[in-house]
Amino acid sequence: MRYAGVLTIVGSAFMAPAVLAQSIFDGTWRPDPQIYSPTRKPDVLELANGVYACQSCTPPYTVKADGHDQPISGNPYYDSLSITTLDDRTVIKVGKQDRKTVAEVKVAVAVDGQTKTEVQTLFNMAPRPMEITMHSVRVAAGSPGSHLLSGTWRAIDADVSNHAEDTVFKVTGDVLAMSDGLGRSFSAKLDGTEAPYLGSEAADRVSLRKIDARTIEESDKKGGQVVKISRWTLDPDGKTMHVRFDDTHGHVQEQDGHKVE
Repeated sequence: MRYAGVLTIVGSAFMAPAVLAQSIFDGTWRPDPQIYSPTRKPDVLELANGVYACQSCTPPYTVKADGHDQPISGNPYYDSLSITTLDDRTVIKVGKQDRKTVAEVKVAVAVDGQTKTEVQTLFNMAPRPMEITMHSVRVAAGSPGSHLLSGTWRAIDADVSNHAEDTVFKVTGDVLAMSDGLGRSFSAKLDGTEAPYLGSEAADRVSLRKIDARTIEESDKKGGQVVKISRWTLDPDGKTMHVRFDDTHGHVQEQDGHKVE
């Protein structure tokens, strides 16, 4: 979410205060960590005898855990995966697409074996890498003699830990300009007029409507069809933003963010 530029005053020193005032939406906004529902589908993993298996993945897969690239079929993000065991609690996974690294993942299990931290570095989503840190708790143990990573895990939260999703808003008159760390941007009127959405694979056009003093609705289009509707609502303190994302197929996500500048 987003930052206000410097206001330069030209002319009379008696301009009305309303002209000089910033919008309450102006600023740099950072998404809060995403908290997962306790009913989220758990991850089921097994690392034993030099073989790694992800039974809960879509589709499930089994590969050798020898540090070398192994082919993966049906995965939309990578076509090969290497698994390297660093020690009895730590594993490195590297996913590649067309021999190019698209994801590096370090998974570390706590000494007591009951929690794990997964740091994913994604290289193919934006001009800069995106780092996501996820925490999980153990639901069930793995098979006897397997690596401590083995077992059933429930993710409890995830955060863009390098702040690549920080977003800057700047309102000038009836136009809101947006830019973020992923290279996405637009500048659109708040009256529903469509404008280009730049740098996004998911959308090519955008329209904004100001619902009330603290609420703006964004409609994203791709190929002339609405693909997502987002509604941003500011708390009265002007420092917390609540966002609801609706992908128009019945999938709804809600997330909060806070102003950092």
